[in-house]
Amino acid sequence: MKTIQNQWSIYKIAIAFMMLIFAVISCEKDDNFSDNVPDYTESIVQSFKVGSKYADINHTIGTITMTLPSGTDLKNVKPEIRLPESASVTPASGSTIDFSNGPVTFEVVSTNGAHRTYTASIAAYGDPKILSFSIGDKLGIIDEVNKTIKVEIGSQGGDLSNLAPSFVIAEGTTVDVASGVARNFTSPKVYTVLSNNGYTAKQYTVTVTQIQAPRIESFVVNGAVGIVDNTANSIVVILPPGTNLTNLAPVITLPAEQTITPSSGAAQNFSNGSVTYTVKNKENLTKVYNVKVESIAATKYAFLGLEDNISSLVDDDAKAAATWMQSTYGADFKYIKIADISALNIGDVKVAMLYYLTPKENQGFSATSSDVSNMLPAGLRPGGSQAQVLKSWVKGGGDMLIAGDPSPFIFSLGRVPANFGAARAPGNYVFSEFGCATETGCYDTGKPSDDIWGLGMRDTNNSGNRRNDAIFDGLTFEGGAGNEYLPLQNSANREVRLIWWQHFDGILNPSCCGSDAASQFEKTLTAVKYGTLRHIGDAFGYGAVEFKRTDLANNAAFDSQIPTDYKGHIFTISNTIVGYEWNSNGTTNDYQNNIKVFTKNILDHLYNLNND
Repeated sequence: MKTIQNQWSIYKIAIAFMMLIFAVISCEKDDNFSDNVPDYTESIVQSFKVGSKYADINHTIGTITMTLPSGTDLKNVKPEIRLPESASVTPASGSTIDFSNGPVTFEVVSTNGAHRTYTASIAAYGDPKILSFSIGDKLGIIDEVNKTIKVEIGSQGGDLSNLAPSFVIAEGTTVDVASGVARNFTSPKVYTVLSNNGYTAKQYTVTVTQIQAPRIESFVVNGAVGIVDNTANSIVVILPPGTNLTNLAPVITLPAEQTITPSSGAAQNFSNGSVTYTVKNKENLTKVYNVKVESIAATKYAFLGLEDNISSLVDDDAKAAATWMQSTYGADFKYIKIADISALNIGDVKVAMLYYLTPKENQGFSATSSDVSNMLPAGLRPGGSQAQVLKSWVKGGGDMLIAGDPSPFIFSLGRVPANFGAARAPGNYVFSEFGCATETGCYDTGKPSDDIWGLGMRDTNNSGNRRNDAIFDGLTFEGGAGNEYLPLQNSANREVRLIWWQHFDGILNPSCCGSDAASQFEKTLTAVKYGTLRHIGDAFGYGAVEFKRTDLANNAAFDSQIPTDYKGHIFTISNTIVGYEWNSNGTTNDYQNNIKVFTKNILDHLYNLNND
């Protein structure tokens, strides 16, 4: 028995040894795989020579540049091109090539399958010419005939407003803005190349475009516009109560050259929670959205504040307004911290109030004629995450009251076009006054009670008699016939901002200062002007304005650069010298109740609008 056991043990050892050898052989076989990736060093241009001069070669972006002696005939150039032994090039080395009309493309192909292209540009000494132009690894297309250069950068390739291009100019020339200097390419930029003779120059207009990152522009179900949150990658669509969610076909809008899965128009079941959509752009980058459709009524009044909750609000005016709003609307009220605004928490809101007035507290808000965005927290500035959510919400039918410091949010919403980096001009509706616009603003103390601030309501201030509109229900006007105003403030201590539209000189015609100017404003922007300052008698200024939905019929004078897909309304009170201040800083305002009634009338007016 012992002999048999020993023999069996030897047999098992032998089998294990053979299996080990087999595994090693198998591994060696697996490791000796065939690598079919071509060697790209076999498809490079090793040198590019004309006469006795060698060109500069940038293998990273694939450019060849050189300057030949003055007077060289660029229509008849014979380059000598050295390549790896396995490669060939088109056009061929030694052939006569015309470089007078700009860059020429050379394609190098290797027998191992590798190939690459080079863009070659040649100039004569002293001839003002840009030979190559690139941003990062993206090469510009130079059109010598039209003197243009076009560059397309990737979606992750940087900020258009701050790009530093690299370029090569001909020897014997200079350029007005050097290579490597950052510029704002949100609009075309001109480069002037000057010959060292001081007389010959060429100007190139450079246009930079950026591939759009994957994104959903709009998501519409049964006519209801979804709230798109491109930061959280979520979309919320609110449909009427009782809607069947099992078979809905969304209509989805994407930037050009992007695709989405599932496709637009494909029916989906949204009754079991979120449905995932994947967007792909031309770079093959993807973005995944979670889309939620809810069958509820948007019933909430919301106050949008800077701090976590009402009790922690630093600004006394914001706290007073939010506290009143919470008390007035009870279960229909909700508070949303501005930094937390998302498609999910704004979806059940019908009307939102955005208001703070901070000269006394100095929370860091300020404005200048070239930048009003600093009156807003970062998320509400143009392009900010929360601004984009609210913009989508307003387009879908959400309504807003904006007053006090955040008045410039009307520009973040895209509802009023403005470029504060440019001069006022037709179509550029920047504010025209910036009084008390520093961080500390103005804080007036000891004012007499007979110095009454209010909203000027004279017919000559507006396009007609607005005093009978529903937003003034329960309010009494003072001042007598022809000088009517709504009194709002007579406290001893008052906080002030004077950031608003005084007039539209040079922008609208007529621009100031009668009812015809107010009417032209209303037609151009699809708006209603409700008043200005009590103490101004010539229609000068726009103190209270309602910007109406634009998706219906607009006047022939409507500014075509304003999108026609806003279903929501926006009511703005732009200048606090009308007296719209919720807390009187330890003093008494005899007209505080007017502020409450006026605000409730505005909010209820917006709430009762049918924006379907």
